[in-house]
Amino acid sequence: MAAGQYGAAREELLAMPLDKLSAPERREVKDDLCLSEFMLGEPHYSLGEQRRVCADAATEPASRSAQYLAKIDDQIRKASSEKVHDALADGDLGGAEQAAQAYVSMPGADPEVVAKWSHQMWGLVTQRDHRAQAWHKKDVATAIAAIRRQYPEVRKMSKDEFILWVAKEGSVEGTSMFSSVALKEQEIDLAIHGEALRFAALKLDRLSAINDATIARCGCDGRTNVGVAETNFPLYLVRLDPETQQSEVLIMPHRQ
Repeated sequence: MAAGQYGAAREELLAMPLDKLSAPERREVKDDLCLSEFMLGEPHYSLGEQRRVCADAATEPASRSAQYLAKIDDQIRKASSEKVHDALADGDLGGAEQAAQAYVSMPGADPEVVAKWSHQMWGLVTQRDHRAQAWHKKDVATAIAAIRRQYPEVRKMSKDEFILWVAKEGSVEGTSMFSSVALKEQEIDLAIHGEALRFAALKLDRLSAINDATIARCGCDGRTNVGVAETNFPLYLVRLDPETQQSEVLIMPHRQ
């Protein structure tokens, strides 16, 4: 280590039986492993691998690895930000969200930056909605009329009553899928917490029904935006398909 031969030092450190070392010795070995990988850096060891080793070392009492862990986290945040920026510029929604999730997972993530990315991602969703080919107004009007006939009771609901109906529709096995419901003119925004994502994936028909009801209530070409509660990154887009005369769910490239 003193000679800067970090690769050779790492091999010797890995050969040491941690279970036979004293607590101070174990801490020193882990700290040296963290330092060796940090100094060798990429491409020898990815930022993720460096972080795993240094995070483990930092849990030892009196460890010196926290300083390197903080530097690695900063590098990951910067690298992720650059990837998000490039992906958004290329219109790559999946790549942007994947990089953004890596940024969000790091301590010190800036909520304002995440909110800005969320707004840009939803902008991409709107741009990529292939319905932009524009259906004939008559086809859309016919589809809306057909859906309105299916939900006569919804058409009479007040805004508050409708929001309660949506919340009830989003309840699965006594657990609500939605952490929030926001109704605005022709659109409804739904947020789903991470732990409820599996429920939503199995109940896409509920999302379709909610958008149908939104269309029936406003008598318009309604749309439902479903995002991840923790970040508001796009999860699903639900909108009218005039050809089938019902709402369809488009799955966004969300990454956990």
